[in-house]
Amino acid sequence: MDGAFDVTIEKALARDFPDVAKFRWIHQLDFATSGVLVVGASKEATATGCRLFRDKRVQKEYLAVVRGHLPFNPADSNAANGEAAKACTFSKLGLLIQDMEEMERLKNQQRGSKAHQKTPGYPRGARHGPNLFTMEQAQLLRESQGDTRGEMRGTTAGAGARELTPAELAFTKMTWHDLTKEEKDAYTQKAKVDKQRFLREFAEFLGKEKVKLARKRKYDCLDREEKEPVAYIFDAPIIEPHRSTGMFRMQVGEDQNTSAKMSTTIAFVLGHATYNGQPVTKVLLRPLNGRRHQLRLHLAHHGFPIAGDVTYGSQEDDAPRMMLHAWRIWLRGRPDDQKKYGDLYFESPDPFESIVSSEREISTITYHKHKEVVAQADAAKASSDEES
Repeated sequence: MDGAFDVTIEKALARDFPDVAKFRWIHQLDFATSGVLVVGASKEATATGCRLFRDKRVQKEYLAVVRGHLPFNPADSNAANGEAAKACTFSKLGLLIQDMEEMERLKNQQRGSKAHQKTPGYPRGARHGPNLFTMEQAQLLRESQGDTRGEMRGTTAGAGARELTPAELAFTKMTWHDLTKEEKDAYTQKAKVDKQRFLREFAEFLGKEKVKLARKRKYDCLDREEKEPVAYIFDAPIIEPHRSTGMFRMQVGEDQNTSAKMSTTIAFVLGHATYNGQPVTKVLLRPLNGRRHQLRLHLAHHGFPIAGDVTYGSQEDDAPRMMLHAWRIWLRGRPDDQKKYGDLYFESPDPFESIVSSEREISTITYHKHKEVVAQADAAKASSDEES
């Protein structure tokens, strides 16, 4: 988008809009991805756009052409592990999105809801260094009184009281501030280990809760008599390798991996075709997160890499470009934002229609529904004003 290259978006914008002193990036697209990009023309506008992204008030849709014929119905497809593909009916998308955003919020805040914390199997909270210090003191005092229920020293319950050594007795009378730096550092290191234990157990707990929630919600079950589109749910956690490794590719992780980030992509099949004699599928993609390479990795992990993606697909892929396109975006501004910046919904042409024709029209973005509700409310208000 910018940098020391002959052709960049930044240079093109400066050429076409010479009156704008500086353009600021509100979000980014991968180097080989085409489509809609929202750019700030002022500090204030950029701050507003970034706030809407941060507050999850942005809905995005992508189009992609993938290798192979991905079935229209997820029930006819298998996941990478051989199990049935996860799915969600169109009418339950709002519920799924709400649930996944809540799960991500809980993981980010590293704490479950009050109901979760009362659930059997909820992991014991992480202890800080001073907590571990006072717990060790309390354990010694319990041992001196014949109560050995503590967990710190692995003693046997029911053993008789024992007399503390002078050093142990002196230790029980110390405060945190009495410890040397080396002693404090030792407890701090234990606390770090305990924090990792909690994060690992908490991630595993949330993974189980997500499975339980899916069974309860029955995302893939039709509640209506008429047939409706069914989406694939790709929710493999994503790990971004540390920069020190020099690795570019993102990796699929496990729920219990503390470095793996929750990632959910909704996908609808729009049509099938052949391209240069090979089967291809056009899909509509709705990412619920903004992980690096999320769409590319999720599709490749399911066995249908994006055409032209030599990073996650075949090195011999002969497509002239990576067939991933940012199709639509809606920044759901508040009333004050809308008054200042207008209707922040943007849509671009489908660049893949000549390759794979869309056999059905689907949109997961609620912009048009929102406009209908607003129009109905305005009409009702106007009618009420006329009657009065």
